[in-house]
Amino acid sequence: MTTAPKFGFALEYVEDIEASKTFYETVLGLKVERYHPTYVQFENFAIASDETVGSERKLELYWLVDDAQAAFAELSNKAMAVTPMKDLPFGQVFSVSDPDGNERFVLELAKNRPSQAAS
Repeated sequence: MTTAPKFGFALEYVEDIEASKTFYETVLGLKVERYHPTYVQFENFAIASDETVGSERKLELYWLVDDAQAAFAELSNKAMAVTPMKDLPFGQVFSVSDPDGNERFVLELAKNRPSQAAS
């Protein structure tokens, strides 16, 4: 692969995005980097209250790449693709299965994502 995927962030699904945002800010002292009404990103960690990208509503780990199409072509020959390539508002994403059957997500971030940088 031209550029190896770089760890991006862990994503946890929550029921109440604002209550969870407040918890992570006030209790754990995390600083919001990006915000959307259904998504809040901190450094290397995010919470979301919308639909999952994967097949289950559990913790998702994301690796970032510059070219999702090229990464998919290469990685799907090395590991079982679980989630096919999807074009979503925040970027192109797919997942492969690790040896224990866990989905690992590979993402090329969109240039213009729906979340906004926090001030």
